[in-house]
Amino acid sequence: MAEIDRQALDRVSLKIPILSAVLTEDTLAFRRSRPLLGILALALVVAVALPLINITIIFPAYSKLLIATIETGAVRLAAHTIPPSEKYGKLTHQSMESPRLLADIYRLEKNFELLKIGLYSPEGATLYSSDASEITTINKNPQFLRVVAKGGIDSKLGTTTKPGPGGLKKRVDMVITTVPLMNDGEFLGAFEFQFDISDVKSNMDRFNTYATYGSIITSLCILLGVIGLLSKESSRLKALRQADRLRADVDRITRHDLKSPLVGALNGISYLKQYTETNAEQREVLDEMHNTVIVGLDLINRSLDIYKMETGKYQYTPVGVDIASTCHQVAADLSGLAAERNVTIRIIREDAPEDEADALYVAGEEPLCYSLLANLVKNGVEASEPDRTVDIILSSNGEVTIEVHNTGAVPETIRDNFFDKYTTAGKQDGTGLGTYSARLLTRTMGGDITMRSSEEAGTTITVTLPKHDSTETGA
Repeated sequence: MAEIDRQALDRVSLKIPILSAVLTEDTLAFRRSRPLLGILALALVVAVALPLINITIIFPAYSKLLIATIETGAVRLAAHTIPPSEKYGKLTHQSMESPRLLADIYRLEKNFELLKIGLYSPEGATLYSSDASEITTINKNPQFLRVVAKGGIDSKLGTTTKPGPGGLKKRVDMVITTVPLMNDGEFLGAFEFQFDISDVKSNMDRFNTYATYGSIITSLCILLGVIGLLSKESSRLKALRQADRLRADVDRITRHDLKSPLVGALNGISYLKQYTETNAEQREVLDEMHNTVIVGLDLINRSLDIYKMETGKYQYTPVGVDIASTCHQVAADLSGLAAERNVTIRIIREDAPEDEADALYVAGEEPLCYSLLANLVKNGVEASEPDRTVDIILSSNGEVTIEVHNTGAVPETIRDNFFDKYTTAGKQDGTGLGTYSARLLTRTMGGDITMRSSEEAGTTITVTLPKHDSTETGA
């Protein structure tokens, strides 16, 4: 009966920290906010990237498309301007004596409102130009011999000025296109056309400006919206944390107040045992009640200690603890649970013959060591199939190593966060605090805890604790 009561109280003790501990909502909140943070990052990228894309990709693409369209028109103009008599021979100064060629060039200047027309010989001599001062000069543009003379079209954007209203100079955007005249791969000469694109470029620049501003405004709206959502989420999480802290304070006070009636019950039991005549059966019941109340007080104190460990307020005072004796005590206390599940608990000493008299001291606190091992062994028993064993393996080599092994495997879904708070699987009444408190207790005592698990080898939890010089214990 005492064993059953102890197990029931132990289950209660596992549930108490869930209310008392400072919840790790910051980590969970960060994970929940990741989509919003992702959207925020995306909005920032878009706000910066869209203007850059417009400047580095879209604007140049529009310009290239405009130039390509004008090049197509320039090729057609050149083909229709050269009379049939001049299509198969190289252009020379004598070619300009053709009345038809001059008439066609004149019509181009007037009908298409070209800024300038130039006609060049294969050597680059200017045979004709709308600017009479350029006639007989040599075209020194490097692209003329490198591109045009080999049959390529040379086009580029440029600007010039022309008289405007009131005698003011007016800026003009233009495309300068030089079109070669070829015959069976032979370079005969070239036309140069200067097209006025001021209106087209102005409209294009206006469109691109509106598109850039629109993308920036859209990105900023998304950015502000996400910032607003993050701010709202932050306020909500802050309120939750405040509520959790308030609840933790209330729970802590409640647990502290629970000690008073338990102490009263303990005094009453002690009075009945000392001053009341009882038979053997009644004395056994009173002894069990006395032990159960003691365990209850110990569990309440332990849950308060867990809270202090989480908040860094626990006053840790290490002494020499015989971990071997503690293991035997844990095995004895959990023997009832093990018997119910038909599981055997074994204690194995790897550094010495198995003998309960062989002490093995660690630097720690006895209640913490007991709680740590009780959690791990209890979990091992509950995870084992019938007719299996749970081994507690002790060894010492500079540090004391305690391995708790059972034949069951931890589900793969929780192996990576096995020691995290509220991690549990396969238990209807599981709280996910057993392994969490085990890690907390181990680290409080300056040790380390790890887990390895597989379907073939089962599960082994390894705890390392600092060794204590047994001569200092007086043992």
